[in-house]
Amino acid sequence: MQKEISNFGDHAQVTMQSNVVGAESVGIEGVYHVVCRDADGNIKWEDEFPNLVNAVGKELMLDTLLSGTSYTTVGPFLGLISGTGLTFAASDTLSSKSWTEFTNYTVGGSAVRGTASFSAATSTGSTPTNVTTKTASAITYTITGGGGTVGGCFLVTGSGASSTQGNTSGTLYSAGAFGTAKITTAGDTVSVTYSTTATS
Repeated sequence: MQKEISNFGDHAQVTMQSNVVGAESVGIEGVYHVVCRDADGNIKWEDEFPNLVNAVGKELMLDTLLSGTSYTTVGPFLGLISGTGLTFAASDTLSSKSWTEFTNYTVGGSAVRGTASFSAATSTGSTPTNVTTKTASAITYTITGGGGTVGGCFLVTGSGASSTQGNTSGTLYSAGAFGTAKITTAGDTVSVTYSTTATS
């Protein structure tokens, strides 16, 4: 009699490759570019500084974009900040903040905040990043009275926003300060350009 011996078994090997794409993130940044000239048109100082985009500003941006069918844009209005040693917090609002508005100026002959007029947004590049920029035309502030110390700039927009100096209605979109506060005197002109960039 012959005895048959058989072996049975299974073996499986699985290899999977996939292209993994990381979650896209978007950073929002803004820059204030400021030039001060004396009454004769000579440049006294020039500076540029980034800003803090406040929490309420980010909320307004997303609410307007994603559910803004009945939303009406007011402004945006650009104002100047007074003083030195300024501090900013993401939770700041125009009615709840540690800094004060600088008001010794006129725009176009009136004592009002400047209205920021933005050009259409433009985008450049796609690899490795996409950069989208929106820039406002320069606004000129003519310093009046005793002049004073300009510490920075802010932008207010949204429902209730006003060009009236000192008004605390509307949404504080952004605010920022110079590295060193700037001295102004009556007759100086301060030109401010604001631009914002989204990078993903």
